[in-house]
Amino acid sequence: MKIPFLTVALALLLPAATLAQEVKELRGTWLTRTKYASRAAIGQQMDSLAAANFNTVYVNVWSRGYPLFQSNTFFQETGLYTDPVYAERDILAEAIAEGHRVGLRVEAWFEYGFVAGWTGALKPGEVRGPLLDKHPDWTATIQNGQQLDPGSNFYWMAQSNPGPQNFLIGLATEISRRYDVDGIQLDRIRYANLNYGYDPFTVNLYKQEHNGADPPQTGNDAAWMRWRADKINAFHARIYDSIKSVNPRVILSNAPSQYGASTYTAYNQYLQDWQWWVNNNKVDNVQVQSYAGNLAQYDGYITYAKNLVNDPTKVYPSFAITPGATVVLTNPQMVSYLDLAKSKGFLGSCIWFADDLAGRFRYLSKTRFATPATAPFAPTDWRVYHALVPASDQANVLRSGTWLASNNPGYNGPSIYADGTAGNTLDYYLTVPTDAWYEVYAYQVVSSNRSTAAPFQVFDASGQPTTVTLDQTRVANAGFVKLGDYYLRAGRQRVVRLNTEGTAAGRFVSGDAVMVIRNRRLDGKTAVPTSTRKARKNMGALQVFPNPSQGKFTLRTETPVQAVRVVDQLGRVVYQQALKLNAGASQKLELPGSLTAGQYVVEAQQPNGQWLSTRLLLK
Repeated sequence: MKIPFLTVALALLLPAATLAQEVKELRGTWLTRTKYASRAAIGQQMDSLAAANFNTVYVNVWSRGYPLFQSNTFFQETGLYTDPVYAERDILAEAIAEGHRVGLRVEAWFEYGFVAGWTGALKPGEVRGPLLDKHPDWTATIQNGQQLDPGSNFYWMAQSNPGPQNFLIGLATEISRRYDVDGIQLDRIRYANLNYGYDPFTVNLYKQEHNGADPPQTGNDAAWMRWRADKINAFHARIYDSIKSVNPRVILSNAPSQYGASTYTAYNQYLQDWQWWVNNNKVDNVQVQSYAGNLAQYDGYITYAKNLVNDPTKVYPSFAITPGATVVLTNPQMVSYLDLAKSKGFLGSCIWFADDLAGRFRYLSKTRFATPATAPFAPTDWRVYHALVPASDQANVLRSGTWLASNNPGYNGPSIYADGTAGNTLDYYLTVPTDAWYEVYAYQVVSSNRSTAAPFQVFDASGQPTTVTLDQTRVANAGFVKLGDYYLRAGRQRVVRLNTEGTAAGRFVSGDAVMVIRNRRLDGKTAVPTSTRKARKNMGALQVFPNPSQGKFTLRTETPVQAVRVVDQLGRVVYQQALKLNAGASQKLELPGSLTAGQYVVEAQQPNGQWLSTRLLLK
């Protein structure tokens, strides 16, 4: 990852005035689960895309009936947080860290849309997948009662049913609240084909709105098509409004289709009326999918798409490198497709998909994508505010005690390590670009003989530390791991300290790079709530573990306390109770399940009325 990152990092640190001269053009592609084998694999793919001057990557987060992030919404429905294939990993969190590291926009791509099960991914004991096995009444059905789509082996959710709709809205708003994504892209917001729409809920709803009449038995009946498409349109409006109410900065895009030069194929085949979404401002932009085997065919497709909407600047043509079983576009053909879209006034294109771009990045970076570009709908400085310091930078990573070079490679060269001897510390100094909230990351080098609770102290704008412990034996932690969100002031300052305190005999602590990236999700939020600022004067006398936590943790105090409360980032008390503890005592606590993931402050009141505090990261 070394060379591509250094190239991109220089661009990230350029003044805004220089960046403003860049081309405004969307250059995007889709990252599928074939690249999710490890955090390193995701990072390598992001390096390749950034080095080739792409600017947007759509990362699959809803696939085969599972979220590919740690989802509370999915857990409430199924008892699972993510696809068991990825166990405790959070693919979205990893992709955000690696994508933002190199300046890429990251959009959470809902590849499966209204699909909730696939026969190729069913686990033992599953019939349709965990969600539809829990809610069989959500399953879409054709006239004869069949549920499985034989053309794809998918089980679809009934598009007009509020259960599936609310579930998808829940997933999308959960991401908008918890993750610093640049956008959310919907996909398969349509029907499998015109034969669907005969599940009991949809039939009864149609009857209610048609004086008890059954829906037509021919799927291509014009009025029946319009009724079903309108239900999807209403859903699209609702999910758009819901996402914007949570985080108006999040771009909502969609990847509909167009396979004809003279007919509205998305609607006629799938009841996907994306023209309505664009014309009624219920989508920010669309990446219209086309599978065209030659330039003339592609010309017809994108010309039709452009003429379909009132505002063509919201339409971005997207094409497949492999549009057919026997057709694979050559590199010059790929560039001719990009040039054609530009000549017709489109503001960029996307290429399906990252796997098919393997071996083509150098060609693109030497030809069509020779200079960087910014997505037209994103501020030029969207990811400028970024800083990274590798362990090898001894001017900014100050070592105390004895740190040795390791055979285990780090982010940029060998990592270092130390045992539990008192005084072994690393102080990371970074030049913070501007006053803002930042995501703070530490690069983890894991090994079987490392600490299971390496203590990282993060210093925010108040100068007070928050300790976050990381398990450096856990394989899933390899790479950049987020320590939390912190408000930092501009200028060179110590942001992180790593020490070896409490390290067991025979174990070691790994040290490597630290990175901060501006968190746009938290722009405009209070830097440090007044009540919290006062309480932080006594930080250190109160401890919580594990930290990060999923809501269950142990609180330990070094002085007597008589009450405890938890405060969110806006200074609101979200949990409180009377709690009498003596000095050195501990107590297990469990926070309400309704709390969203993020950073909180745990405060404990002493008998003299003063408050102790420490931070807690909920995941």
